[in-house]
Amino acid sequence: MAQLRVGIVSQSVIADDPRVRRQGDALAKAGWDVVALGMDGATSAAPDWRVVPSSVAHGMPDATMPDTGYATRGVRALAIRALARAGQLKLLSLSPYEQSLVSVRIDPKRAETVYWTMNSIFWHFLALGRREKVDLWLGNDWTSLPVVARLSREAGIPYAYDTHELCAEEFYEDKRWRFVQKPVRVLTEGAFIRDAGVVSTVSPKIAERLAAIHSLDRTPLSIRSTPTYQEHPFRPTGERIRVLYHGAVWQHRGLEACIRSVAAWRSEFDLTIRGPISDAYRAELEQEIERSGVVGRVTLAPAVPMTELVREASRFDVGIFALPGHSNHNRYALPNKFFEYAMAGLALCVSDLPEMASLVNRYRLGTLIRGASSTEIAAAINCLDRETIDKAKQNALLAARELCWEEESRKMVSAYEALARDGVARMPARDGAALVG
Repeated sequence: MAQLRVGIVSQSVIADDPRVRRQGDALAKAGWDVVALGMDGATSAAPDWRVVPSSVAHGMPDATMPDTGYATRGVRALAIRALARAGQLKLLSLSPYEQSLVSVRIDPKRAETVYWTMNSIFWHFLALGRREKVDLWLGNDWTSLPVVARLSREAGIPYAYDTHELCAEEFYEDKRWRFVQKPVRVLTEGAFIRDAGVVSTVSPKIAERLAAIHSLDRTPLSIRSTPTYQEHPFRPTGERIRVLYHGAVWQHRGLEACIRSVAAWRSEFDLTIRGPISDAYRAELEQEIERSGVVGRVTLAPAVPMTELVREASRFDVGIFALPGHSNHNRYALPNKFFEYAMAGLALCVSDLPEMASLVNRYRLGTLIRGASSTEIAAAINCLDRETIDKAKQNALLAARELCWEEESRKMVSAYEALARDGVARMPARDGAALVG
Protein backbone atom coordinates (compact mmCIF):
# COMPACT_ATOMS: atom_id res chain seq x y z
CA MET A 1 0.00 0.00 0.00
CA ALA A 2 1.44 3.38 -1.04
CA GLN A 3 2.51 5.80 1.66
CA LEU A 4 0.04 8.64 2.17
CA ARG A 5 1.26 12.22 2.16
CA VAL A 6 -0.44 15.11 3.96
CA GLY A 7 0.10 18.85 3.66
CA ILE A 8 -0.74 20.85 6.79
CA VAL A 9 -1.33 24.60 6.63
CA SER A 10 -1.48 26.84 9.70
CA GLN A 11 -0.98 30.56 10.21
CA SER A 12 1.07 29.79 13.31
CA VAL A 13 4.63 28.89 14.26
CA ILE A 14 4.13 25.16 13.87
CA ALA A 15 6.96 23.90 16.09
CA ASP A 16 5.47 26.01 18.91
CA ASP A 17 1.79 25.26 18.17
CA PRO A 18 0.74 22.33 20.42
CA ARG A 19 -2.26 21.16 18.42
CA VAL A 20 -0.77 21.47 14.94
CA ARG A 21 2.50 19.89 16.00
CA ARG A 22 0.64 16.94 17.51
CA GLN A 23 -1.35 16.52 14.29
CA GLY A 24 1.87 16.09 12.36
CA ASP A 25 3.38 13.82 15.01
CA ALA A 26 0.36 11.49 15.03
CA LEU A 27 0.19 11.24 11.25
CA ALA A 28 3.95 10.67 10.95
CA LYS A 29 3.73 7.95 13.59
CA ALA A 30 0.92 6.33 11.58
CA GLY A 31 3.23 6.16 8.54
CA TRP A 32 2.28 9.32 6.67
CA ASP A 33 4.81 11.57 4.96
CA VAL A 34 4.11 14.98 6.53
CA VAL A 35 4.89 18.46 5.24
CA ALA A 36 3.59 21.61 6.95
CA LEU A 37 3.43 25.24 5.85
CA GLY A 38 3.59 27.76 8.70
CA MET A 39 5.13 30.92 10.06
CA ASP A 40 8.74 31.72 10.90
CA GLY A 41 10.14 32.24 14.39
CA ALA A 42 10.09 28.86 16.17
CA THR A 43 11.55 28.67 19.67
CA SER A 44 10.94 24.93 20.14
CA ALA A 45 13.02 22.21 18.51
CA ALA A 46 11.84 21.24 15.03
CA PRO A 47 9.60 18.17 14.71
CA ASP A 48 10.79 15.02 12.95
CA TRP A 49 8.87 15.95 9.80
CA ARG A 50 9.32 18.80 7.34
CA VAL A 51 8.12 22.31 8.11
CA VAL A 52 8.35 24.97 5.39
CA PRO A 53 8.25 28.54 6.79
CA SER A 54 6.32 31.13 4.82
CA SER A 55 9.47 33.18 4.20
CA VAL A 56 10.65 30.53 1.73
CA ALA A 57 8.02 31.90 -0.67
CA HIS A 58 9.69 35.30 -0.97
CA GLY A 59 10.59 35.89 -4.59
CA MET A 60 8.24 33.25 -6.00
CA PRO A 61 6.25 34.86 -8.83
CA ASP A 62 2.91 33.45 -7.62
CA ALA A 63 3.51 34.41 -3.97
CA THR A 64 2.83 38.14 -4.36
CA MET A 65 -0.56 39.48 -3.30
CA PRO A 66 -2.15 41.38 -6.19
CA ASP A 67 -2.38 45.15 -5.68
CA THR A 68 -6.14 45.41 -5.30
CA GLY A 69 -6.27 48.70 -3.40
CA TYR A 70 -8.76 48.93 -0.53
CA ALA A 71 -9.71 52.59 -0.79
CA THR A 72 -11.78 52.38 -3.97
CA ARG A 73 -14.96 54.37 -4.35
CA GLY A 74 -17.01 51.21 -4.79
CA VAL A 75 -15.79 49.63 -1.56
CA ARG A 76 -16.35 52.82 0.44
CA ALA A 77 -19.86 53.15 -0.95
CA LEU A 78 -20.67 49.57 0.07
CA ALA A 79 -19.24 50.19 3.53
CA ILE A 80 -21.31 53.36 4.01
CA ARG A 81 -24.46 51.48 2.95
CA ALA A 82 -23.67 48.74 5.47
CA LEU A 83 -23.08 51.30 8.22
CA ALA A 84 -26.31 53.12 7.45
CA ARG A 85 -28.34 49.92 7.31
CA ALA A 86 -27.04 48.91 10.76
CA GLY A 87 -27.38 52.39 12.25
CA GLN A 88 -23.60 52.54 12.75
CA LEU A 89 -22.69 55.67 10.79
CA LYS A 90 -20.58 56.78 13.75
CA LEU A 91 -18.09 54.15 12.58
CA LEU A 92 -17.33 56.19 9.44
CA SER A 93 -13.78 56.43 10.75
CA LEU A 94 -13.18 52.87 9.53
CA SER A 95 -9.83 52.38 7.85
CA PRO A 96 -9.80 51.39 4.15
CA TYR A 97 -8.99 47.84 5.26
CA GLU A 98 -12.01 47.80 7.61
CA GLN A 99 -14.21 49.28 4.88
CA SER A 100 -13.27 46.32 2.71
CA LEU A 101 -14.31 43.91 5.46
CA VAL A 102 -17.59 45.72 6.11
CA SER A 103 -18.48 45.75 2.40
CA VAL A 104 -19.33 42.03 2.52
CA ARG A 105 -22.40 42.92 4.58
CA ILE A 106 -23.91 44.41 1.42
CA ASP A 107 -22.25 42.11 -1.11
CA PRO A 108 -21.57 38.69 0.53
CA LYS A 109 -20.13 37.35 -2.72
CA ARG A 110 -17.13 39.63 -2.14
CA ALA A 111 -16.03 37.62 0.91
CA GLU A 112 -13.57 35.36 -0.89
CA THR A 113 -12.07 38.29 -2.81
CA VAL A 114 -11.71 40.24 0.43
CA TYR A 115 -10.08 37.25 2.12
CA TRP A 116 -7.33 37.12 -0.49
CA THR A 117 -6.53 40.80 0.16
CA MET A 118 -6.28 40.42 3.95
CA ASN A 119 -2.78 39.01 4.32
CA SER A 120 0.08 38.34 1.93
CA ILE A 121 0.87 35.18 3.94
CA PHE A 122 -2.11 33.50 2.28
CA TRP A 123 -0.40 33.94 -1.09
CA HIS A 124 2.86 32.58 0.33
CA PHE A 125 1.07 29.44 1.52
CA LEU A 126 -0.65 29.06 -1.84
CA ALA A 127 2.64 29.31 -3.75
CA LEU A 128 4.42 26.89 -1.43
CA GLY A 129 1.53 24.43 -1.51
CA ARG A 130 1.50 24.35 -5.30
CA ARG A 131 5.01 22.94 -5.15
CA GLU A 132 4.02 19.99 -2.94
CA LYS A 133 2.41 16.75 -4.09
CA VAL A 134 0.14 15.38 -1.39
CA ASP A 135 -2.91 13.14 -1.01
CA LEU A 136 -4.70 15.38 1.47
CA TRP A 137 -4.57 19.02 2.55
CA LEU A 138 -5.37 19.89 6.18
CA GLY A 139 -6.21 23.49 7.01
CA ASN A 140 -6.03 24.76 10.58
CA ASP A 141 -8.46 27.53 11.47
CA TRP A 142 -10.48 29.69 9.12
CA THR A 143 -7.45 31.64 7.90
CA SER A 144 -6.09 28.50 6.22
CA LEU A 145 -9.39 27.13 4.91
CA PRO A 146 -9.56 28.98 1.53
CA VAL A 147 -5.89 28.12 0.91
CA VAL A 148 -6.34 24.36 1.31
CA ALA A 149 -9.64 24.45 -0.59
CA ARG A 150 -7.93 26.13 -3.54
CA LEU A 151 -4.92 23.81 -3.44
CA SER A 152 -7.22 20.80 -3.28
CA ARG A 153 -9.36 22.03 -6.16
CA GLU A 154 -6.31 22.61 -8.33
CA ALA A 155 -4.87 19.16 -7.55
CA GLY A 156 -8.16 17.25 -7.56
CA ILE A 157 -7.69 15.89 -4.02
CA PRO A 158 -9.71 16.17 -0.78
CA TYR A 159 -9.12 18.55 2.09
CA ALA A 160 -9.89 18.53 5.81
CA TYR A 161 -10.57 21.44 8.15
CA ASP A 162 -9.65 21.62 11.84
CA THR A 163 -10.70 24.73 13.73
CA HIS A 164 -9.23 25.47 17.13
CA GLU A 165 -11.72 28.27 17.82
CA LEU A 166 -15.34 29.17 17.21
CA CYS A 167 -14.23 31.87 14.81
CA ALA A 168 -17.71 33.29 14.23
CA GLU A 169 -17.96 34.28 17.91
CA GLU A 170 -14.33 34.57 19.03
CA PHE A 171 -14.47 38.20 20.24
CA TYR A 172 -18.24 38.48 20.46
CA GLU A 173 -18.10 40.82 23.47
CA ASP A 174 -16.56 43.51 21.21
CA LYS A 175 -19.31 45.36 19.31
CA ARG A 176 -16.91 46.78 16.72
CA TRP A 177 -15.47 43.30 16.07
CA ARG A 178 -18.97 41.90 15.54
CA PHE A 179 -19.73 44.55 12.97
CA VAL A 180 -16.40 44.71 11.14
CA GLN A 181 -14.69 41.33 11.49
CA LYS A 182 -17.38 38.72 12.05
CA PRO A 183 -19.12 38.80 8.62
CA VAL A 184 -16.05 37.97 6.56
CA ARG A 185 -15.14 35.17 8.97
CA VAL A 186 -18.59 33.57 8.85
CA LEU A 187 -18.92 33.93 5.08
CA THR A 188 -15.40 32.64 4.39
CA GLU A 189 -15.73 29.65 6.69
CA GLY A 190 -19.22 28.93 5.34
CA ALA A 191 -18.04 29.01 1.72
CA PHE A 192 -15.56 26.16 2.20
CA ILE A 193 -16.50 24.14 5.28
CA ARG A 194 -19.19 22.09 3.51
CA ASP A 195 -16.74 20.73 0.91
CA ALA A 196 -14.21 19.63 3.52
CA GLY A 197 -14.16 15.84 3.69
CA VAL A 198 -13.52 15.94 7.44
CA VAL A 199 -14.33 18.83 9.76
CA SER A 200 -13.05 18.75 13.32
CA THR A 201 -12.71 21.00 16.33
CA VAL A 202 -11.63 21.00 19.97
CA SER A 203 -14.85 20.35 21.90
CA PRO A 204 -18.27 18.73 21.42
CA LYS A 205 -20.16 21.98 22.01
CA ILE A 206 -18.13 23.90 19.43
CA ALA A 207 -18.76 21.01 17.01
CA GLU A 208 -22.51 21.35 17.57
CA ARG A 209 -22.41 25.11 17.21
CA LEU A 210 -20.41 24.91 13.96
CA ALA A 211 -22.97 22.51 12.53
CA ALA A 212 -25.78 24.88 13.46
CA ILE A 213 -24.13 28.07 12.14
CA HIS A 214 -23.37 26.53 8.76
CA SER A 215 -26.31 24.09 8.50
CA LEU A 216 -23.96 21.14 8.11
CA ASP A 217 -25.34 17.69 7.36
CA ARG A 218 -22.84 16.09 9.72
CA THR A 219 -21.56 17.09 13.12
CA PRO A 220 -17.83 17.86 13.07
CA LEU A 221 -15.55 15.50 14.93
CA SER A 222 -14.54 16.54 18.42
CA ILE A 223 -10.80 15.97 18.83
CA ARG A 224 -9.67 17.42 22.13
CA SER A 225 -6.30 19.19 22.43
CA THR A 226 -4.70 16.70 24.77
CA PRO A 227 -0.92 16.41 25.16
CA THR A 228 1.17 13.34 24.50
CA TYR A 229 1.25 11.15 27.59
CA GLN A 230 4.08 11.86 29.99
CA GLU A 231 4.45 10.09 33.31
CA HIS A 232 5.01 12.40 36.26
CA PRO A 233 5.30 11.42 39.92
CA PHE A 234 2.87 12.75 42.49
CA ARG A 235 4.43 15.74 44.23
CA PRO A 236 2.82 16.67 47.58
CA THR A 237 2.02 20.35 48.04
CA GLY A 238 4.68 22.18 50.01
CA GLU A 239 4.69 25.18 52.33
CA ARG A 240 4.11 27.60 49.43
CA ILE A 241 1.17 26.80 47.15
CA ARG A 242 2.20 27.75 43.64
CA VAL A 243 -0.51 28.63 41.11
CA LEU A 244 0.29 28.67 37.39
CA TYR A 245 -1.29 30.23 34.33
CA HIS A 246 0.51 29.21 31.15
CA GLY A 247 -0.25 29.81 27.51
CA ALA A 248 -0.64 32.89 25.34
CA VAL A 249 -0.59 36.00 27.52
CA TRP A 250 -2.96 38.52 26.01
CA GLN A 251 -6.21 40.39 26.58
CA HIS A 252 -9.60 38.65 26.91
CA ARG A 253 -8.20 35.82 29.09
CA GLY A 254 -9.13 37.16 32.51
CA LEU A 255 -5.54 37.83 33.55
CA GLU A 256 -6.17 41.31 34.92
CA ALA A 257 -8.90 39.99 37.22
CA CYS A 258 -6.63 37.11 38.23
CA ILE A 259 -3.90 39.53 39.27
CA ARG A 260 -6.34 41.71 41.22
CA SER A 261 -7.69 38.65 43.02
CA VAL A 262 -4.29 37.70 44.45
CA ALA A 263 -4.59 40.44 47.10
CA ALA A 264 -7.45 38.42 48.60
CA TRP A 265 -5.75 34.99 48.34
CA ARG A 266 -4.55 33.37 51.52
CA SER A 267 -0.91 34.24 52.21
CA GLU A 268 0.49 30.80 51.27
CA PHE A 269 -0.58 31.17 47.61
CA ASP A 270 1.33 32.91 44.82
CA LEU A 271 0.75 33.22 41.07
CA THR A 272 3.01 32.75 38.06
CA ILE A 273 1.87 33.86 34.59
CA ARG A 274 4.02 32.24 31.92
CA GLY A 275 3.86 32.58 28.16
CA PRO A 276 4.59 34.73 25.12
CA ILE A 277 3.63 38.35 25.73
CA SER A 278 4.06 41.65 23.91
CA ASP A 279 6.10 44.40 25.53
CA ALA A 280 3.03 46.66 25.66
CA TYR A 281 0.84 44.10 27.41
CA ARG A 282 3.64 43.17 29.82
CA ALA A 283 3.78 46.83 30.85
CA GLU A 284 0.01 46.82 31.41
CA LEU A 285 0.16 43.72 33.61
CA GLU A 286 3.14 45.07 35.57
CA GLN A 287 1.10 48.21 36.30
CA GLU A 288 -1.84 46.04 37.38
CA ILE A 289 0.44 44.08 39.74
CA GLU A 290 1.66 47.30 41.33
CA ARG A 291 -1.82 48.85 41.59
CA SER A 292 -3.18 45.67 43.19
CA GLY A 293 -0.42 45.60 45.80
CA VAL A 294 0.74 42.10 44.87
CA VAL A 295 4.35 42.79 43.90
CA GLY A 296 6.32 39.73 45.00
CA ARG A 297 3.28 37.44 44.85
CA VAL A 298 2.75 37.59 41.07
CA THR A 299 5.54 36.69 38.64
CA LEU A 300 5.52 37.25 34.87
CA ALA A 301 7.73 34.40 33.68
CA PRO A 302 9.17 33.96 30.17
CA ALA A 303 7.68 31.40 27.82
CA VAL A 304 9.21 27.94 27.60
CA PRO A 305 9.41 25.80 24.46
CA MET A 306 6.20 23.95 23.67
CA THR A 307 7.95 20.60 24.15
CA GLU A 308 8.79 21.55 27.76
CA LEU A 309 5.42 23.00 28.81
CA VAL A 310 4.16 20.00 30.78
CA ARG A 311 7.46 19.25 32.46
CA GLU A 312 7.86 22.86 33.59
CA ALA A 313 4.24 22.98 34.77
CA SER A 314 4.77 19.93 36.98
CA ARG A 315 6.77 22.14 39.40
CA PHE A 316 3.53 23.92 40.39
CA ASP A 317 0.49 22.88 42.45
CA VAL A 318 -2.58 24.50 40.84
CA GLY A 319 -3.32 25.35 37.20
CA ILE A 320 -5.65 28.33 36.78
CA PHE A 321 -7.74 29.67 33.91
CA ALA A 322 -10.38 32.30 34.74
CA LEU A 323 -11.93 32.69 31.29
CA PRO A 324 -14.90 35.09 31.12
CA GLY A 325 -18.00 33.31 29.83
CA HIS A 326 -19.30 36.17 27.69
CA SER A 327 -19.58 34.28 24.39
CA ASN A 328 -20.19 30.80 23.04
CA HIS A 329 -16.56 30.78 21.96
CA ASN A 330 -15.52 31.03 25.61
CA ARG A 331 -18.36 29.00 27.09
CA TYR A 332 -17.51 26.03 24.88
CA ALA A 333 -13.73 26.34 25.23
CA LEU A 334 -11.61 23.29 26.02
CA PRO A 335 -8.07 24.69 25.73
CA ASN A 336 -4.67 23.04 25.53
CA LYS A 337 -3.74 24.30 28.98
CA PHE A 338 -6.60 22.42 30.66
CA PHE A 339 -5.15 19.08 29.59
CA GLU A 340 -1.54 20.20 30.05
CA TYR A 341 -2.28 21.07 33.68
CA ALA A 342 -3.80 17.63 34.22
CA MET A 343 -0.91 15.87 32.48
CA ALA A 344 1.52 17.76 34.74
CA GLY A 345 -0.34 16.50 37.81
CA LEU A 346 -1.79 19.85 38.94
CA ALA A 347 -5.07 20.54 40.67
CA LEU A 348 -7.27 22.65 38.38
CA CYS A 349 -8.99 25.93 39.22
CA VAL A 350 -10.91 26.89 36.08
CA SER A 351 -14.04 28.72 35.03
CA ASP A 352 -17.38 27.04 35.55
CA LEU A 353 -18.05 26.76 31.82
CA PRO A 354 -19.77 23.67 30.35
CA GLU A 355 -16.93 21.79 28.69
CA MET A 356 -14.27 22.41 31.32
CA ALA A 357 -16.69 21.91 34.23
CA SER A 358 -17.84 18.58 32.84
CA LEU A 359 -14.31 17.16 32.93
CA VAL A 360 -13.41 18.73 36.29
CA ASN A 361 -16.47 17.11 37.84
CA ARG A 362 -16.07 13.78 36.06
CA TYR A 363 -12.44 13.27 37.07
CA ARG A 364 -12.52 15.32 40.33
CA LEU A 365 -9.70 17.51 39.13
CA GLY A 366 -10.17 20.52 41.40
CA THR A 367 -12.50 23.46 41.80
CA LEU A 368 -14.57 25.76 39.58
CA ILE A 369 -14.61 29.57 39.45
CA ARG A 370 -18.27 30.66 39.54
CA GLY A 371 -17.70 33.87 37.58
CA ALA A 372 -14.99 36.11 36.18
CA SER A 373 -14.57 38.77 38.86
CA SER A 374 -11.54 39.04 41.12
CA THR A 375 -13.78 38.28 44.12
CA GLU A 376 -15.04 35.06 42.55
CA ILE A 377 -11.54 33.99 41.53
CA ALA A 378 -10.27 34.58 45.07
CA ALA A 379 -13.16 32.60 46.54
CA ALA A 380 -12.29 29.61 44.34
CA ILE A 381 -8.61 29.71 45.28
CA ASN A 382 -9.33 30.12 48.99
CA CYS A 383 -11.55 27.04 49.06
CA LEU A 384 -8.45 24.96 48.33
CA ASP A 385 -6.27 23.55 51.07
CA ARG A 386 -3.27 21.24 50.79
CA GLU A 387 -5.30 18.07 51.34
CA THR A 388 -7.85 19.04 48.66
CA ILE A 389 -5.10 20.03 46.24
CA ASP A 390 -3.20 16.78 46.75
CA LYS A 391 -6.30 14.66 46.10
CA ALA A 392 -6.98 16.59 42.90
CA LYS A 393 -3.33 16.23 41.84
CA GLN A 394 -3.51 12.46 42.27
CA ASN A 395 -6.78 12.36 40.31
CA ALA A 396 -5.18 14.42 37.53
CA LEU A 397 -2.33 11.94 37.16
CA LEU A 398 -4.86 9.10 36.82
CA ALA A 399 -7.04 11.06 34.37
CA ALA A 400 -4.00 11.88 32.23
CA ARG A 401 -3.84 8.25 31.11
CA GLU A 402 -7.16 8.83 29.31
CA LEU A 403 -6.84 12.53 28.52
CA CYS A 404 -3.82 12.09 26.25
CA TRP A 405 -3.07 12.46 22.55
CA GLU A 406 -2.42 8.73 22.10
CA GLU A 407 -6.12 8.16 22.82
CA GLU A 408 -7.54 11.29 21.20
CA SER A 409 -5.63 11.19 17.91
CA ARG A 410 -6.90 7.77 16.85
CA LYS A 411 -10.17 9.09 15.44
CA MET A 412 -8.32 11.87 13.61
CA VAL A 413 -5.88 9.49 11.93
CA SER A 414 -8.68 7.05 11.05
CA ALA A 415 -10.83 9.79 9.47
CA TYR A 416 -7.96 11.23 7.44
CA GLU A 417 -6.85 7.81 6.19
CA ALA A 418 -10.38 7.00 5.01
CA LEU A 419 -10.67 10.38 3.29
CA ALA A 420 -7.29 10.21 1.56
CA ARG A 421 -7.65 6.59 0.38
CA ASP A 422 -11.35 6.38 -0.39
CA GLY A 423 -12.64 9.94 -0.44
CA VAL A 424 -15.04 8.95 2.35
CA ALA A 425 -15.15 10.81 5.64
CA ARG A 426 -16.01 9.18 8.94
CA MET A 427 -18.18 11.81 10.59
CA PRO A 428 -21.46 11.16 12.42
CA ALA A 429 -24.69 12.33 10.82
CA ARG A 430 -26.49 15.11 12.66
CA ASP A 431 -29.70 14.40 14.49
CA GLY A 432 -31.33 17.41 12.85
CA ALA A 433 -31.57 19.52 16.01
CA ALA A 434 -30.22 23.04 15.54
CA LEU A 435 -28.92 25.17 18.40
CA VAL A 436 -30.73 28.35 19.29
CA GLY A 437 -28.90 31.66 19.43
